[in-house]
Amino acid sequence: MKWSATLLILLLAGLQVRLWSPDGGLAELEQLKQQVSEQKHANEQLRQRNAELHKQVKALRNNEAAIEQYARLHLGMIKPGETFYRFVSSKKQ
Repeated sequence: MKWSATLLILLLAGLQVRLWSPDGGLAELEQLKQQVSEQKHANEQLRQRNAELHKQVKALRNNEAAIEQYARLHLGMIKPGETFYRFVSSKKQ
């Protein structure tokens, strides 16, 4: 009887050491929970960005005005006969 009680006490002590130790214990569990939370936040931001990009792709496929706007803003294109003016600041940096 004493032998089994001693064994159980040692087993309990060993489990407690493992529970409160920095590697694999409660501290690591909290750190992992924090990392999961941060990753969920990053994933949500990426989902929103993907939804916006999907809307842009859909607009570019179905709307010529959207194509023209994209070409003007992002590619610097102009229509034939238009004049492009570029104003440069005279301030030296």
